[in-house]
Amino acid sequence: MCIPIEEGRELVIATDNAGGIGSKPNDLVHVSYKTVVESLFRVSFMDCLAWGAAPFAVTISNFVGDEVWDELEQTVRNLGNSLGYSLTITGSTESNMEMSQSAISLSMLGWVDPAEKRISISPEMCGVAMIGEPLVGEDVLSHPERIAPLELFQTITKQEWVYEILPVGSKGIQHCVRELEKRNRWGKTDLSIPFDVRASGGPSTSFIVTYDQNCRQDLLSLTGKYTTLFHNE
Repeated sequence: MCIPIEEGRELVIATDNAGGIGSKPNDLVHVSYKTVVESLFRVSFMDCLAWGAAPFAVTISNFVGDEVWDELEQTVRNLGNSLGYSLTITGSTESNMEMSQSAISLSMLGWVDPAEKRISISPEMCGVAMIGEPLVGEDVLSHPERIAPLELFQTITKQEWVYEILPVGSKGIQHCVRELEKRNRWGKTDLSIPFDVRASGGPSTSFIVTYDQNCRQDLLSLTGKYTTLFHNE
């Protein structure tokens, strides 16, 4: 979500949540809460930067219990610092009712200059590629080598020959492609995509980029083994 605040500045809000994932006996996927909040941070961070925004604050909604708050907060702080951001962190914990399954939500806030937004700027004849692979559930834990690193995502956002960046989330690749078509007013594309285009992309383990075709080798040099080029048929 992008909200105009004043001339020259808009507020971007990016949110992700997880339910039934954590360390409670009834959770469907059993992982540490550090891993859960890392995934939530990843999605929100990528969504924020995909707009061209600079993150400045995070709010956490914790339905697990007071005992995990410090771990959640410190994990977010460490991630922000490692990526060059000093984030203000706030939030709330549900401490009156004990839930049988874990639930956590994270929202990231960022500022963007309207003139620097990275949306609706892709020419129809641009190149399209995916970095990383769309993974969900246990596959995220089993195949970390297929996940696009956040540092690589951040590097890609700084390249002038990259037009737009779309993290692949739970709605899958097809949703991202249709979003590109809609907001850039393209005709319907017919891309060769070697993945299930309707499958969930989980916690944005991959992302789609549009780029200047003349800079294809630059993209491949940066992203290497993580790259899948989409070709028009």
